[in-house]
Amino acid sequence: MTGGAIALTLVISSVSLCLPAWLVNSPTWRPRLLVLSYIPPALLQSITALILLDNFTYTVFKFGVISTEGVWRAVYALGFVAFFWRMLRFSQRTVRRNKKPASFLSLGLLIVSMAGILAIRLSNNSSLSNFDFQDSSPDTYPNIIILGSDGLSADYLSVYGYPLKTTPFLNEVAKTSLVAENAFPNASNTTPSTTSVLTGKESITVKVFRYPDILSGKDSFEHLPGILKRQGYKTVEIGTPYYVDARRLNLLDGFDIVNNQSRDQPAFDALRTVLGNSSSTYFIQTIMDRASERLLHIFFIKEMQNPLAEVYNPSDRMTDEQRVDQIIDLLDHADRPVFIFAHLMDTHGPIFSSQKQVFSNGSDAGDWDQNHYLDAILSFDGHVKKIYEHLAQTGQLDNTILVIYTDHGLKYTINQRIPIIIHFPENAHAGKINNNVQIIDIPVTLLNYLGIPRPKWMAGTSLLNGEPHADREIMSTTAGSPKMIAPPFYQIQSIQVIVCQKWYVLNIREDTWRTGTINGHTAKCAEDILPSEKEVHQTILEYLEKYNYDISSLK
Repeated sequence: MTGGAIALTLVISSVSLCLPAWLVNSPTWRPRLLVLSYIPPALLQSITALILLDNFTYTVFKFGVISTEGVWRAVYALGFVAFFWRMLRFSQRTVRRNKKPASFLSLGLLIVSMAGILAIRLSNNSSLSNFDFQDSSPDTYPNIIILGSDGLSADYLSVYGYPLKTTPFLNEVAKTSLVAENAFPNASNTTPSTTSVLTGKESITVKVFRYPDILSGKDSFEHLPGILKRQGYKTVEIGTPYYVDARRLNLLDGFDIVNNQSRDQPAFDALRTVLGNSSSTYFIQTIMDRASERLLHIFFIKEMQNPLAEVYNPSDRMTDEQRVDQIIDLLDHADRPVFIFAHLMDTHGPIFSSQKQVFSNGSDAGDWDQNHYLDAILSFDGHVKKIYEHLAQTGQLDNTILVIYTDHGLKYTINQRIPIIIHFPENAHAGKINNNVQIIDIPVTLLNYLGIPRPKWMAGTSLLNGEPHADREIMSTTAGSPKMIAPPFYQIQSIQVIVCQKWYVLNIREDTWRTGTINGHTAKCAEDILPSEKEVHQTILEYLEKYNYDISSLK
């Protein structure tokens, strides 16, 4: 149906561009003006050729548009123009040789396209307006800042007992905050984990296990920023393009600004009005983005950014200091409550970055170097301090909820404790939660504090209602290599269950089983409370079956 939508656009564009020729009777100017109608198909063919060529050369030779500089960008530009001119002439000759079939073909494409679009639209009518919210004055709500730093393991934070002073400021903040002593992620990768904290849903329910998985259907509209935006919040995401990016995730009607880009996109909104929230809509938007990035680059208008470099090379991305300055600027210029979801990257491995070297003593950073990791944690602590002190100095501290969390542990672990620390206005709800907590508890807790009814689709438990059950089951997923995606489990590599201090992992691709004990767990259960391995194994099988996975290959 995507092809039908594109064909319809081409037909409408070509017909529209034919109008000047139809209004002119001159035998000289009519064929010249008719050339305008050949531009849409020629442009589509040229863009398609550019993207296919770029994908091929970059995949095979590691060379493409993104790696070009100087004269090579001009070579790509000249090649594109030459190919476009050739396609323009080809379209013109084709129509001249065979006018009637071309007309019948256009009419056929129009009919098929309209039928396909109607089918898509009828099956994808989800929008934020389909869900119930309670409108109220935004003046009654505090600011909310969810501040995450990539890959933080609680075992390395002094606020959680690490012997070196890696988080001296958080040590103080924790005294007036709600602190989850034993918290765990719901996914091992950043994309699904940040999705969980924004939606309050586990990865398996929304089928987001790693980039480039996306939200689809009603899941695109069921999320915390959408609820807060409806309540009058200004909603902003500060992350890394593609990596932590609501636009690439297909999270709709949620954020006003995503990674410095406004979500006000008339062309995309018009496309979604026609096609709804369908895979066709997302595909067309993605192709448009990829095409525009490459064209702007080769014509020296705007340099194309390498998303992989921004993730793995600290020197190629926005610094955490810049992200913190953005947060402060948003707070200073807000005319209504703000919801800021920020993901910092100093602690992202394998190469860590920091403002200054304390534990590493000036040594060069190697992959997963522990001392540089400690420096990165100390830098993160300094960023928290800068935000907190600015809130205090500007009188906003008692009108702001500050959430400190992470997406997963060091080296993408999910069986290590992670930090979840929430500072509420006027130091409310300060204390410790000892029983197990998970990332999807965060959005439920925030809505509970705000007095906003929890939607039925949001999982998790509010931390304001006292201790969760000691033996609650926390489910987490680990994604496998993209090269190994195949039925029946597709992206999923393993399912983990944590109960009290024990973790249980079933590798569903290899059908292997492992168990262990959480390091540093502070609320251990008695052995007679813990479920047997057989019971947990059966729980995982039922979990997979519930979400329509074929478990016949598992014992």
